[in-house]
Amino acid sequence: MVKNNVETTIEDNKVTYKRYFDVSVELLFEVWSSAEHLAEWWGPDGFTLTTKSMDFSNGGVWEFIMHGPDGHDYQNKIRFTEIREPDFISYQHLGHGEGEADVHFQSRIVFEKAGEGTNLIMEQIFPSKEELIRVNEKFGAIEGAKQHIGNLAKYLEKLAHSRG
Repeated sequence: MVKNNVETTIEDNKVTYKRYFDVSVELLFEVWSSAEHLAEWWGPDGFTLTTKSMDFSNGGVWEFIMHGPDGHDYQNKIRFTEIREPDFISYQHLGHGEGEADVHFQSRIVFEKAGEGTNLIMEQIFPSKEELIRVNEKFGAIEGAKQHIGNLAKYLEKLAHSRG
């Protein structure tokens, strides 16, 4: 199902991740926009997810808890700033108000038709280069995002088998 691994580029305060998926744009968008799907793959390796509330609309908020493999719970809040089905999702990660552990950044997710499949382009834009470095050093953000996309790939393979 997956033709290649995650291509990652870092420019100043922005990290861009790209990966091809052998699924339709519509399916890839669907698994990013439904709490039921997100619960199956969201987050780095070993994490699980509980959605507290989700309003998948322009200006809507998604509140969720990421349960770490170490038993720690990470509160998260996202505000969707622009949704264009099935091509684009933009959101602001609003953090959770826990001082140094608080993380704010913007994400842009582009679903680009590529032959029979879809290129996923995910950008994370931090307020500054220093903040990107801090979040990466403290939380392993870049590796975590690569694992996040890898977990998406595993879920899509499982989904293809169950639907196929």
